[in-house]
Amino acid sequence: MSVFTKTQFAAMLKAAAAKIADEHESLSALDAATGDGDHGVTIHRTMQAVDAATDENVDKPLSDFVKAVAMKVMMCDGGSTSPLLGSFFMGFGNAAPADELTPEQTAAFFEAALAGFYGISKAELGDKTMMDSMRPAIETLASELTDGSGDIKAAFDAAAAAAAEGAEKTKEYVAKFGRARTMGERAIGHQDAGATSIMHIFNAFASTL
Repeated sequence: MSVFTKTQFAAMLKAAAAKIADEHESLSALDAATGDGDHGVTIHRTMQAVDAATDENVDKPLSDFVKAVAMKVMMCDGGSTSPLLGSFFMGFGNAAPADELTPEQTAAFFEAALAGFYGISKAELGDKTMMDSMRPAIETLASELTDGSGDIKAAFDAAAAAAAEGAEKTKEYVAKFGRARTMGERAIGHQDAGATSIMHIFNAFASTL
């Protein structure tokens, strides 16, 4: 598979929303160990907005489609998750030249989303946040698409594996953001709920393809 399409991306977003719906209670349980225990609720609400916006806007050109998703996400009551993922989706809109993307364009599409996310988050690897899954997933995806075979399916499989590895590594970290940062070293041994939710999203992306 050497072309990435708007239709594929829309299906991936709906699959990710369904996956989060299935996992939101376990995500809140993870969050309860170090935080407020509401991450599952907020990410579920945010992904419900993604799902609804996908249905409402999928007939638009890719750039307009992802920007509409971004606005829907930013307007929903998803706590800190809404502006983070809203900026992620707005980033997609900055690198969506057509409804069908080459491997190189697909890499740029996701790298722009990561840049949008980072613009709000400021989190680095090792801070025990969503970034610990998102950055390795997207960097792996981009590398596979630009330096590897260029196969879209294989690249997303590799990205999902990188996201899972990143989420697992958060057990080793002291949190630098959110309520968990007050726990200091007591947060070690607990997997970050945000990183885990990103892992689920990239798993859904890969399985859809």
